[in-house]
Order: sequence, then structure tokens, then C-alpha cells
Amino acid sequence: MLVFSYGIPKSGSTLAFELARAVAWLGGHRQRKLPATLLPGDHEVNFAQELVPEVLRSLAALAEGRICLVKTHACPGPDWVAEYRALAARGLVSVHVNHRDPRDICLSLLDAGRLARRRGKQPFSEFVTLEDAVARGRLYLAELAVWNGLPRRLDLHYHDCAFSTDRAIEAIKADLGIDCPNWPARLWATRLAYTHRNKALPNRHLSELTPAQAEWLAGEFAAWLPA
Repeated sequence: MLVFSYGIPKSGSTLAFELARAVAWLGGHRQRKLPATLLPGDHEVNFAQELVPEVLRSLAALAEGRICLVKTHACPGPDWVAEYRALAARGLVSVHVNHRDPRDICLSLLDAGRLARRRGKQPFSEFVTLEDAVARGRLYLAELAVWNGLPRRLDLHYHDCAFSTDRAIEAIKADLGIDCPNWPARLWATRLAYTHRNKALPNRHLSELTPAQAEWLAGEFAAWLPA
């Protein structure tokens, strides 16, 4: 089965991916690199930069009989979604969707922007102000809504993955149908794997936003926040 692991950038999506990848390994599903013709790019893990229906079919065929994780930040188009639904109905694909408070995502985007500019790197360097992060955050949430509409979906949450890791691992194990000890997956994802870890703090918006900023972001992201 082909399993996509999706999350908004800086939502803790790499941590969620590494947890799932570790569980798959422990269940006997070695995570081999897939052909570069299907997943082009210089990545150490299977990463989809573009979602194409023809590629989806080929990846699902390669993954038949085993569990194969593919990480992505991309937004699927209607044709890809239709192909995914057809394959999902046959039990050939599924998706893990990682969630995080959008206010904390914005703060993490700003951290990434500062680091990128200090290192002279292009990715994330455009995030200079909170307004920059909020504007992109709204676009990211629109893409997240597409993933939220897919069948055969497991919803994961940053707080569980980072701070109640066993809860996230148990959910992943149940979804993948794997019985394994939690501690090796927890050790791999939280201590050994490169997960782009930043501050790794819960509810950053409670202490890092001014009252005016907090009120503004609560309005901007009202539809995505708990009532």
C-alpha cells in the first residue's frame, strides 16, 4: 500500500513522516528509495514535489504487497484526487495528514525565514514579517482542506507526535495494521532522524504573540481553531 504523509511546511510533518516510516520498518516494510523517474529531486527519502495521476498509478503499483511511505507538501489537483479515490477504493493508497495550530505554524515559518537569511539560503527566506507568514498560512490551509477531503485518511496532530508520541505511534500502528514496540519508533523519530526540529514547544502562540497579534491571528484563522 502506498501511504502519503502530508503536512503544511513547518507543521511538524517531517516528524510525523519519520514516525510512520519507523513503524513501517519495524513491521517488516523496508523503506527503499523509489525510482527518481517517479520522484525526481535530490532527497534522502521518498518525497513527492509534484502530484501527477500517472505517477500515482505507477507508485501504487510498485508499492503493492508492502507499505511504502511518501512525504509531500504538494497540493493535489482534481485529476490526482480522482485517481487517488479510485485507488483508495481498492485499498491501494491511503494518506496521513498532519495538523498543527496555524498560529504556531506562522511563528515557525518566521524562525525558518530568519535561519534561511542568516545562512544565505532561498527556501523560507521570504518570511520576514508576521504578515508574510499569515498570508502564506491562508494558502497552506486551503491546500490542507483538499487533503482533509480524501478517504482512507489518518489525521495526526503535532502535539501528539512531539509531546505525546506514544499516542501518535499507536494511531499509526492501528492505521498500518502493524504490531511493534513503540520505543524504537519513538527513539528514531525524536532522537536520531533529521526532522527539521526547531524550538519544539507546544502552544507557542500563547507566549510569543502580543495581545494585538493574538487577536488578529485568532480572527484570520478562526475557521481552523477550536471553538
